[in-house]
Amino acid sequence: MSVAQWRSGAGIALLVVGASWLTPPPLEAQLGPVSGYYLHAVAGSEASPFSTSGFIDLQRLRLMTRPTWGASRLDIAWETTLSLRTDELAMGRGFEGAEPAAPWLDLQGHLVDRRRVEWTHGLDRLSISLQPAGQRARLTVGRQPISWATTLYFTPADPFVPFDPTDPFREYRAGVDAIRGVLFTGAFSELDAVIRPARDPSGDGETWTALLRGQRLVAGWEVSAWGGMLHDEAAGAIAGTGSIGEWGLRGEGSLRATEEGTVARAALGLDRLFELGDRDLRAVVELQHDGFGATRATDLVDTALSEPAARGELSVLGRDALVVNASWQVHPLTSISLLSLVSLGDGSSLVSPGLTWSLADEVSLRLGAFAGLGPSADGTALRSEHGATPFVGFAALSAFF
Repeated sequence: MSVAQWRSGAGIALLVVGASWLTPPPLEAQLGPVSGYYLHAVAGSEASPFSTSGFIDLQRLRLMTRPTWGASRLDIAWETTLSLRTDELAMGRGFEGAEPAAPWLDLQGHLVDRRRVEWTHGLDRLSISLQPAGQRARLTVGRQPISWATTLYFTPADPFVPFDPTDPFREYRAGVDAIRGVLFTGAFSELDAVIRPARDPSGDGETWTALLRGQRLVAGWEVSAWGGMLHDEAAGAIAGTGSIGEWGLRGEGSLRATEEGTVARAALGLDRLFELGDRDLRAVVELQHDGFGATRATDLVDTALSEPAARGELSVLGRDALVVNASWQVHPLTSISLLSLVSLGDGSSLVSPGLTWSLADEVSLRLGAFAGLGPSADGTALRSEHGATPFVGFAALSAFF
């Protein structure tokens, strides 16, 4: 039996045994309803210095359920993605499908893996939570979503799996394999402890994360801090969110002790809801400095191959970045948006306009595009972070049930 198979079997057995041991079999066990999500997207891309032009047809199905067993609840989500390509086209931006970063349990894999056809599947959630009635504590074991983010797009102080800020299909956060305990110390305060093993990107073993986070409300501001060991390295962070007048203010920052020295990561954001033509216009601006990022274009490839990138810790590759996003509800059933992601180091940007039309309850159609602006590439060498990104246009139908 391989190590991966042992991990998978041991993890699943731990969940089953834990469920039966922690809670006696009740008479009122409930299976719970099954809900789901379906996505069908079609996209085309022009040629770039690193890929030919081509098309992709992507279909994604997700099924979820949360059966209860006395004081415990099982959270299960299974997801499968089929992509058909005209060539080996690296679309990115959500078209590749999300999978747990550095997973410890082997709960995913390929059904088909060919040059133009890829079919993947896996359990994105497989966890059991125990919270006895009347108790102010909850224990969760297994693959689960965990977010300690405060800012909306750049989340350098979130030690788990950040979203890609340009992913147009980011509906669910990828799960991580962990043991998590939460103690609710008050109406607006809690202590959160997480222990997480993860596979080392080098394949030479595992890393361990053990963190404790405290959060509470202070004079109308939500403040938090965490510290401990992150991927075998000492780390700590602080964060806060509140409002100044009609503006929302969010900020977070972290320090990490690495072999190369202490790495600082921070983000600061503003957001506000305006009224334009009797409709809501929401604007978000965020600025990030990431010590793991590349300081110049010649370092971008090395950054993309670095351990933090392989573990899914980076939102962008550049050291300093700015994101601006505006969305306007032009009609009760239609909204338009414009996102711009700027690398402050080289001046390149990624621009993404979008239109979303609600076809029915829980069914929507999204049209969008991506375009990179800035110096492209010199042969195989990048001259900017976003300049070599080809134009991509897409249409996507999504439905929740």
